[in-house]
Amino acid sequence: MRRPSCRAIDSVVSTFLVVNPVAGRGRAFALLPTVREAFARAGVALTVLVTERPGHATALAQATPGDATILAMGGDGTVHEVGRACIDSGRTLGVVPVGSGDDFAFASGLARGDVEAAVRVALEGHVRLVDTGVCNGEPFVNAAGIGFDAEVSARMRSAPAPLTGFGAYLWGVAVALSQLASVPMRVWGTDRDGAERLLLDGPSLLTSAQNGPRTGGSFLFAPLADVADGSLDVVIAKRVGRLGTLSLLPKALRGRHLSDPRVAQARVVAVRIEAASPRAWHTDGEVFSPTSSFSISVRPRSLRVLAPL
Repeated sequence: MRRPSCRAIDSVVSTFLVVNPVAGRGRAFALLPTVREAFARAGVALTVLVTERPGHATALAQATPGDATILAMGGDGTVHEVGRACIDSGRTLGVVPVGSGDDFAFASGLARGDVEAAVRVALEGHVRLVDTGVCNGEPFVNAAGIGFDAEVSARMRSAPAPLTGFGAYLWGVAVALSQLASVPMRVWGTDRDGAERLLLDGPSLLTSAQNGPRTGGSFLFAPLADVADGSLDVVIAKRVGRLGTLSLLPKALRGRHLSDPRVAQARVVAVRIEAASPRAWHTDGEVFSPTSSFSISVRPRSLRVLAPL
């Protein structure tokens, strides 16, 4: 018989479930009764909070007690919003991955759509301290990207209704390729010892600072990244044309792109970027207006996360 674990959720700590009803094309809302029933069987009180608009998940999470456990039921957008309220707050983030990307869930050892396993982790798992990052003042839990991947994230939102997940990402890639541009950039990385070194001085298609290994729902941009190692894995695609981009993407699906001479990588604690012209950027898929200067850094052990035993 398995030795009983320390419950991640007890009767004293307030437990909340923040649900994005449109995540996964409505899959999150459809699975809500299953989650409610599982908590009821376990005898754990659960307060359900339903989001109504972008940014609402953050507001809902911020209104919970400072020691609350908050389960984000949705995709990476929902996790990002709830995570913002949990960073350095004393709150604990749990993930019920039913979105189209679920990259942070992947980094946390949870499979997309496996609600049963996610609930089991919430009830029986343990609290793990993991890193987060910040880009130009905007926090992220999984990744921040500058350039092409941000353009893809922006265009995914206009994907035809039948397309979800990987299909929506490929739609975004196809549209972004029509306006592909490699912009001259200088990228510096700061090592653990505080030394700053130049990582790139030349054209760049994209620069991604990865806390977790995966992005875009399927692409292993940084296959060796660890959310608890106190660093960020920076991946830079240099000057790459349309055909070159299409040849790199299948490699990135398997994490085999890092040996390509058109790709540079480094493990750092901070990144500084100056671009010759404004570039779109994102944190966990949330896209921001183009700018030319970027400051990215890791926040070690800043987030309490429910993790599998």
